[in-house]
Parts: sequence; structure tokens; C-alpha cells
Amino acid sequence: MTKRDEGFDKDETIAGVEERVKARFPEAAPEMVHEEAVVAVDKYADAPVKDFVDIIAEREARAAVADSLTTES
Repeated sequence: MTKRDEGFDKDETIAGVEERVKARFPEAAPEMVHEEAVVAVDKYADAPVKDFVDIIAEREARAAVADSLTTES
């Protein structure tokens, strides 16, 4: 099986996910957004194909942050 790691930078992916989730939830604590971004990207960082890691990780981080904000209210 061929691994498609070309162009995948874990730290860059985390930063991108974090930036987009912060833009969506500006009221969320930066530490929480960062942690959710790290958890979501880590979950898929070893996937054989990484083309959609950023999209999937962003969805998961966004959902986790939204859930946390809902339970805090």
C-alpha cells in the first residue's frame, strides 16, 4: 500500500484547523480550541491517505467545541 504523506505537515494542519475553528467560535477559549484541534488531527495523522485529514479533523474539532460551549451555558 502506498502512503500519501506528501504535503502533510501535522503542525501546519493543526494550526489550520485551530484557526478555522477559532473563526467559527470566537467566544471559545483558545486553549480548548487548540486541544480539540490537536486531538482531532492526531486521530487521523497515521491514516494511509491524508488528503482529507484537515477537513475531517476540522469537523470533529468544531463539533467538540460546539458541544463544550453548549454544556457550559
